[in-house]
Amino acid sequence: MTDPEPHVWVVWENCVWEDAVFGRITLPIGFKTDLASTPQFVRASAQFDPTGLSRLPAAFHDGAYARLWGWTKDKADLFLRAALIVQGATPEVAEMYYQAVNLFGAQAWADDAGALQTRDFDTVAHYAAWAASQTSAVTPP
Repeated sequence: MTDPEPHVWVVWENCVWEDAVFGRITLPIGFKTDLASTPQFVRASAQFDPTGLSRLPAAFHDGAYARLWGWTKDKADLFLRAALIVQGATPEVAEMYYQAVNLFGAQAWADDAGALQTRDFDTVAHYAAWAASQTSAVTPP
């Protein structure tokens, strides 16, 4: 059977990130991510590994681009760089990712504009559960 959405991952349980700069944010169960929609030239780098150290930061970055927490694009991109370092990436690798999304992520940001929809989740039930929980999506630092 062919995967109807190749290169798309699904968050199987609520995933929480918390730090002093970005606060407490949650990727909801069922949210779909491609784990770093980065430009092709970054994907060609030996440092690019979408299922390695960048996996968690990239999934949260996709959540930020989907407007899960109401962040600006700049804040989302800064989060990616900071989270990569926390996860063990070198500052140089984190900067490479940051520059790629900061300089070339405008189209992905525009494509993700607007309210989240059922298409952003693996099931209607997961979307409905997320929608019902929106009074406390972000806890400030």
